[in-house]
Amino acid sequence: KHWCEASQPQYDTNMETNNYIESWHKQLKTTYLKRKPNRRLHKLIYILVNDVEPEFISNVNQALLGIGRMGSREREEVKRIKLAEDIPSEPVEEYVNK
Repeated sequence: KHWCEASQPQYDTNMETNNYIESWHKQLKTTYLKRKPNRRLHKLIYILVNDVEPEFISNVNQALLGIGRMGSREREEVKRIKLAEDIPSEPVEEYVNK
């Protein structure tokens, strides 16, 4: 149930591509499994449930909340918001009140 959600486009986090899944799988093998052959299923399950899943959920939540590194879309959005905030409101209020 938990692991199939990684490839579902229900989250707007740019994580629905095959490249992301492959990259994440490489990180899983190198960071958590230390590139060692894992012959014991109970050890693999323990690592997945206790180490990998909490960090994965944290990463998804950070992406959903916009915490951490920004992608190009997020940077452009922040630029537009800052430019909009720099527009003086006085002339706009005159047009709105007419």
